[in-house]
Amino acid sequence: MRKRATPWFFLTPFLLAFAAFFVAPVGYALYLSLFIKKRSGFGPAKDVFGGLANYARAFTDADFLQSLLNIGLFLLIQVPLMLLVATTLALILDSLKGGFAQRFFRTAFYLPYTVPSVIAGLLWGYLYSKNLSPINQITGVKTDFLASNILLWSIGNIVTWTWTGYNMITLYAALQNVPSDIYEAARIDGASNWNVTRYVKLPLLRPALTLTAIFSVIGTMQIFSEPFVLRPLGYVPDNITPNTYLYLTVARDGNFSYGAALAIVLALFTFLFSGFFLRSARGES
Repeated sequence: MRKRATPWFFLTPFLLAFAAFFVAPVGYALYLSLFIKKRSGFGPAKDVFGGLANYARAFTDADFLQSLLNIGLFLLIQVPLMLLVATTLALILDSLKGGFAQRFFRTAFYLPYTVPSVIAGLLWGYLYSKNLSPINQITGVKTDFLASNILLWSIGNIVTWTWTGYNMITLYAALQNVPSDIYEAARIDGASNWNVTRYVKLPLLRPALTLTAIFSVIGTMQIFSEPFVLRPLGYVPDNITPNTYLYLTVARDGNFSYGAALAIVLALFTFLFSGFFLRSARGES
């Protein structure tokens, strides 16, 4: 009995924290999402049981559906581009084979990740400002980087600048774990540097690329700080991302029940999309 109880003794602190800070909030959000505000007569609106009414509203809410469409488009373009740049930088660092240049560029590429997302949003907000941007002053053309037709990609630029270095370090670490004997055997067989990269390094990077892609998908669904920080600098639609719309629904409109339902729908959407991507990356049917 003591042997059986020992693992649970060590697991208890984690399980208590997990239950308090994950299971309980999710359970309360599920409970809260089942209520709707209803007004009777001239009195204040009251929370009454509404069943799945909030979920039905979510799937017919044009603003929420537009935010999902925005983030889906963001995923299709920004994430592959970011991972392509991160992979390229990791391969370049791996080819430097030590020395000052490798240490310098490794630190330089990683530095943007150390900047908090709110600070990064403020920095890029200054660069995007139509009247203050040094880019506009140098080129002489006052480009509005916060215009509605390019706003999503301006946010994508901030996210790419911030997270490319993080993904690059992950991929670079994976390359460092590859035994040098594999490279030597490939060169003995007459493989050029390009062939070593294409047929040895890239296939061995696939697990790390899958991991970074999954993290990027989950992180993309959580984008909030960048558009929120840019709101005072220009017109940023409420539904630019799902999290922005969810936050405004709760904090500005005070509709906690509907916000809880949106959070549950967004979590399920993220889970399904991540699971589908993972199965596709593994080649499962």
